[in-house]
Amino acid sequence: MKFYSFILISIAIFVSQPDEGVHCKSYHIEYKNYIERVISYIYSQIISYQKQDSNNTTGMEETIQPKTNPRDFTQKYHYTISILNFNYIQILHEYRYYMKIIINQCIEFKKENLLENFIDCVMFLEKQVKNSKTMFEKFYNAVKFISYIDIRFLFSEGAVTHAITDEMDFIYQYLLEKNKEDSSDLKRLPYYISEYKFKNIESFNVNLYWKIFDFNTNFFKQNKILDIYINSDVDKLNIAKLPQRRRSYAILSKKSELLTIFYNENIEIWYNNLGFEQFLNPTAAEFIPPIDPDTNQNDGIEALNIIRKQSGWEKMNHISIVYFGRKISVGRIINDEVNNINFRIKKEHVSQLLRCRFTEIMKNYRTLLSAMLCICSKDAYHYYHNCLIELFSSFVKSKKMHEDLYEALVTLNKSSIWSVHLSSKSSLYNIFIWVKGFLNLLENNDFSQKNFIISPDNNNTDLVEQFLIIFKKHFNSFSSHLSSELSHYDSRCSMYLKFKDVSEYVDYFRNPENISINFNPEFSNQIMLNACNFYDSFCENVSKFCYEDLGFKKILHCKNKILDRKLH
Repeated sequence: MKFYSFILISIAIFVSQPDEGVHCKSYHIEYKNYIERVISYIYSQIISYQKQDSNNTTGMEETIQPKTNPRDFTQKYHYTISILNFNYIQILHEYRYYMKIIINQCIEFKKENLLENFIDCVMFLEKQVKNSKTMFEKFYNAVKFISYIDIRFLFSEGAVTHAITDEMDFIYQYLLEKNKEDSSDLKRLPYYISEYKFKNIESFNVNLYWKIFDFNTNFFKQNKILDIYINSDVDKLNIAKLPQRRRSYAILSKKSELLTIFYNENIEIWYNNLGFEQFLNPTAAEFIPPIDPDTNQNDGIEALNIIRKQSGWEKMNHISIVYFGRKISVGRIINDEVNNINFRIKKEHVSQLLRCRFTEIMKNYRTLLSAMLCICSKDAYHYYHNCLIELFSSFVKSKKMHEDLYEALVTLNKSSIWSVHLSSKSSLYNIFIWVKGFLNLLENNDFSQKNFIISPDNNNTDLVEQFLIIFKKHFNSFSSHLSSELSHYDSRCSMYLKFKDVSEYVDYFRNPENISINFNPEFSNQIMLNACNFYDSFCENVSKFCYEDLGFKKILHCKNKILDRKLH
């Protein structure tokens, strides 16, 4: 017990000290300079394109320049990402419009019962949808790259412009699935196959419309508050599009290369010219992201790519992390292959997600133990000490859960995924202390059932009470620190499942049909046994889902690494 008290004191001392993540100032400066170079390059290319697009008309240069001090990086960042977002959405809008032209013609063929024409139209439509994959894959990679920037190095928490990853992910995932399908069977298969494929694309087109509508609504609503220059500049950047006279099915079907030109021109302007290829596959030293000297990045990349492929993440789909006001889902965090470009942000997101998940586990763990104590004091009042012995027996079984959580946390630290920076939202330090505290409590005190044999000839109730004091002292201290952690939970985590309280668990363990008529010892014992069985299963499931199913046993290359000295 003294050990746990010492640890809690050490938390207070450690928290009061400055975040040691700031000690490597040179790395932080290097990273910030790297991001400023990247954003400045994109910014300069956009400005250059604006000038070209104005055809060097006299007097236009001043008009099209953004109304911002170019030395103010915050405004430059906001301007650059906003312009990118707006123009990618405009390209989506044009694309949807062209697809709608073809869709409308297919509908006409169907109405006129021209089935062969309808099938040809659907084949052409599907071909164009598939052909657009290259363009949208480029844009998807561009916005993903923007999302890889660890903006904590650049801005304080608050309103920050984010890349449109959700919108691009929506269309890119759809196109990936479409390109897996075989369209060559349309001529040979029955008419209903064409009908099915057509309805699928038509539904996608409608959903894309609402994605675009939602973005435009939010974009201009935000810009009533944000800098006004965005509204004036977005109209001066023309995206590649077909001439108005060529916007018909007859022209598109005869000259399908027109759409290919539309794809290629927008790739050239809004991907190649902005430098995304050299950012994602950098060869120039100025665009190679710096590596934290205190981090073994290769170990971290290998470890992250092992655990992100495991099945345990499915049990976390009810959780999103909150990062600079934006909710990021589990899928968004683990879907991408981890590399030198995105390791910085991926390790933070994974650690923050695990902090949310492990905190949820410890909250449920505390509530279950509180519910069991409640049952002993109320339902099993006349058999109080026997009830406590059952509780202690289950508590001993929970040791494996704590051991597995401890091993997971140690592995995260040794593999450079989790660095001990207390002020970070990704800090797992408190969870490490709680888990280590419970392990020490169990190792220093024998709560096993064999110690508490109560019989007419052997009354060990005093010993039970002594262990209850030890248990409650530790448990109450843990609960206090957990409550402090939970008070900031919503600033880091978003859950659509609510935490259960003690009364909900107690009601669940009681049998509502029998509780009013049965007050015999067998019944009160059954309530406690129900609680213990539930608690035991909970602990077993935590070990399985949060240790085994996340693949921590598979991270072998870091086993012999040194644990951060702050965790000893």
